Amino acid sequence: FLEWRDVLFQMESVILKTLGFTLHWIPDSHPHKFILYFIRVLEIEKKEVAQDAWNYCNDSCRIDLCVRYEPEVIACTAILLACSDHNVELPHIPRPWWETFIGSSRNMDLSNVSNAILAVVDEKDLDNRRAKYAFVPSLLEEPSFNDPDSYIWSVAD
Repeated sequence: FLEWRDVLFQMESVILKTLGFTLHWIPDSHPHKFILYFIRVLEIEKKEVAQDAWNYCNDSCRIDLCVRYEPEVIACTAILLACSDHNVELPHIPRPWWETFIGSSRNMDLSNVSNAILAVVDEKDLDNRRAKYAFVPSLLEEPSFNDPDSYIWSVAD
């Protein structure tokens, strides 16, 4: 136990140093807070959809999505995935339904979050999928050598 505790304290120190001890930008709300409200507004009556969306939100907590995307984006993604699983049609006219909750021009964010969550959920060939799809692109303007679209990833394929 003491060995694990020491390792945990060391890793916590590394994380805090990496973040520059600035934790004020980490959101204080979770996507779970928005799930039931969004489902009620969308008038989805299947309880299974709400449960699966909740489960997708739980899965999103296994990776760093909560510090890269707003909780509303993660909640919309969870609903989108759950509705897809249950063949529930959501409105796309006059505009996609998620624009009501998170604004326009967020399609790429929904795609990135969807891929990341699905990579965590799927059990087949887990390590390769996590490496390719659970990777969330860098927020830096300049591409990083770790980005999946970089040269090193294309050589690895």
